[in-house]
Amino acid sequence: MFVLSLSGARGHGRAAADPIPQLLEALAPLDLTLPAERTAGPEALAATTRAEDALEVILRSLETGSLAIGLGVGPVDAPLPDSVRILAGGAVAAAADAARAARTTSQVPLAVHAADERQATTAAEVQAVLRLIGWMIRTRNRGQWQAVRALRETPEATQSQLAERLGVTQQTISRAVKTSGWREESAAHPLAVHLLSMIDLTSAR
Repeated sequence: MFVLSLSGARGHGRAAADPIPQLLEALAPLDLTLPAERTAGPEALAATTRAEDALEVILRSLETGSLAIGLGVGPVDAPLPDSVRILAGGAVAAAADAARAARTTSQVPLAVHAADERQATTAAEVQAVLRLIGWMIRTRNRGQWQAVRALRETPEATQSQLAERLGVTQQTISRAVKTSGWREESAAHPLAVHLLSMIDLTSAR
């Protein structure tokens, strides 16, 4: 199981916006095993059995803004509850540890921990891949972000169709996609999914 602990900034005064409503809206369309819910304060929790879904939660969380992302991989207690807030097990504890580690990382606050210590090396490897992806996402300007988000939502769309949807020229879309590093980022997605799946499949049950 993949458990994701997602938290906003703390201790930045009244001006700090609560990112959780926007995050929950972004995650709502996903068919997660246990949908994301707010837990306490600017924090949310989600869980899924699929590595692809875990990656999608991470991507949408990175796009949402300044969130600390902790991913725990491992077993959970059965039977599964109706709410992710009462989920328990090794993956939940690993997600909490990962979230604490993520909050100490300034550039890309994201960490991956495995409940099974034997998978620590693989967890570190996928963490490195995900932080690189996160760095690419967070360095995009608004135009690049809009183009990539539209492309991810409708990968079968042509650049002409995306341009019409966003109200810009096809040349603008082409330039935004090229300069955003999207092709390089998306090429790393299968590797992240593969490494996450390896941890899940070989974790102690």
